[in-house]
Amino acid sequence: MCGIAGGYTQPLAEAIIVQALEAIKHRGPDDYGLHQHQQMFIGMRRLSIIDLSGGHQPIYNEDDTIGVVFNGEIYNYVELIPDLIARGHVFKTRSDTEVLLHLYEEYGTDMCRFLRGMFAFAIMDMRQNRLFVARDHYGKKPVYYARTAAGGLIFASELKALRVLARETGTRLLVSEQAIYDYLSLGVPPQPTTIYQNVAMLMPGSWMTFDGAALTTERYWRPDYTRKTTLPYAEVLEQVRALIAEAVHIRLRSDVPLGVLLSGGIDSSIVAYQAAQEVGATLQTFTVQVDDPALNEADVARRTAQALGVKNTILPMQVDPAETLQFIVRQYDQPFSDPSAIPSVAISRLARQHVTVVLNGDGGDELFAGYRRHLAAAVTENLDWVPAGVARAAASVLNAVAPGRRSALGYAARMARTLAYTRSERYLVRTTDALLERDKRDIWRGGPVRPTEDWIETVNPAGSGELDVQMSRDVQIILLSALLVKMDIATMSASLEGRSPLMDYKLGEFAMSLPAHYLLKGQTTKTLLRDAYRGRLPDEVIAGQKRGFEIPLAHWLEHDLRPLVMDTLAAKSARVRQYVADEYVDRLVAGEIMQERNHAYLLYALLMLELWLREFSA
Repeated sequence: MCGIAGGYTQPLAEAIIVQALEAIKHRGPDDYGLHQHQQMFIGMRRLSIIDLSGGHQPIYNEDDTIGVVFNGEIYNYVELIPDLIARGHVFKTRSDTEVLLHLYEEYGTDMCRFLRGMFAFAIMDMRQNRLFVARDHYGKKPVYYARTAAGGLIFASELKALRVLARETGTRLLVSEQAIYDYLSLGVPPQPTTIYQNVAMLMPGSWMTFDGAALTTERYWRPDYTRKTTLPYAEVLEQVRALIAEAVHIRLRSDVPLGVLLSGGIDSSIVAYQAAQEVGATLQTFTVQVDDPALNEADVARRTAQALGVKNTILPMQVDPAETLQFIVRQYDQPFSDPSAIPSVAISRLARQHVTVVLNGDGGDELFAGYRRHLAAAVTENLDWVPAGVARAAASVLNAVAPGRRSALGYAARMARTLAYTRSERYLVRTTDALLERDKRDIWRGGPVRPTEDWIETVNPAGSGELDVQMSRDVQIILLSALLVKMDIATMSASLEGRSPLMDYKLGEFAMSLPAHYLLKGQTTKTLLRDAYRGRLPDEVIAGQKRGFEIPLAHWLEHDLRPLVMDTLAAKSARVRQYVADEYVDRLVAGEIMQERNHAYLLYALLMLELWLREFSA
């Protein structure tokens, strides 16, 4: 696991490239390397995982005409090497990085179809005088890039490094009002856009080439929900177990200590189960313990570890909210409103004290229909005949009697409300706690922008049913721009590598082929995974309800974070007031609750935006 940077620009002093790499040293504290060739340069910071002594980067091909820097892991590198050797390629190291060089020599830009992993890599082709940069299927590893003022190209794993390169190439980074507008609905700037007008992210499942003049990008993979399996349910259960077992198997390859993050949920329990089948009683699992009994899953996780016969270490999570918040603002580089980043950073720091690599259950909810919004989508498909006025009236009545947003009645109210909305509005209402276009148009004080819902409509899912649309957009919007960003930055800030077996793209393609009635039954989410591991995992895990990685946000905002809120948002000089109306800011600070909205989340999102503007905007 590493951090990379590079470009095709006017020649830069080596000290500048080193400075950019130092900005992302946390991603790779063990080593660094760089290479310049005419106007091209590539560099990296390395966290040593595979071939500790021989994997120094850049790595070069046999005649030193092609070099590569790499962030991530190629999990199937062991399987790829024999064929490449048979084709005449000579390996100098035991690292997965070198596989990339020889695949490029053999297949050029078509090489990505052979890879199973999480990756962002840059190849400097000194024969053709071009850069080739690629990103993994789901976008677990980031690539930010910008065209320079002189028409060149710079790229990096994080904006911290890109800012250094931008400054030295005379490339001014301008805050995007459109990104702020979208943030108010999605809680993040949605990829491929960023918080800066002139910076983009390479899309997942994509590569780009640059030869000093022409920038070419192409997608080699995208989610596809159109091809549905006709296999009997019993065979599907066997196949999903086999695919998960293989995904875990290839992710256990490591030359450094490795463990599993084990919560009380089914996804991480499945990963721990499959890892235990291979590693046995020596497998280390780690569980977070929090003080709030309603949020604490440590007891379930401990019993699961005992049932699997593996080691379990409890990591007590104690967080200073204000201090962690400031760290998150600086570390995440862009406004980021998901409050679960706070415990994610905390657990990454704790786990790093024990291991260098952790496996997790990320992606299980998005790929196997684990959220109540997936139930809502499946039900909504058969209720489009309900008049909008009737739907709104029903939602109003249910809201009035619901004991809380997460209660059964609160859920029913939100589901009823979606029937009065367009498909893109439905996605926002089900998925986020933020604002719709109809909310924002009255409070926006920035310049002209396009509605966020219009952008959502461009994320065209390859599928037909309402559940397909919801799940496909989950993968391409929230998973990509929020959840994967959260975990990449949280783990890398602690120099910890996180691996997600349930996001193996072959497993994902199979999951996308499953019909709705295999994924959901009645009011039960993630039915297929529950059935696949029934009898293999404790019943309390199989029957357990979905719990988010939550924090007592409302309490913190009223107490621990209240001074920060008053010092920033409450001030008439607050920078967010350039973009949203004073009345909206004042209402949130005063504690007034918007109807059918999560007040704590809206206030937190605005606070994070304000802190980012103070830290990074000119």
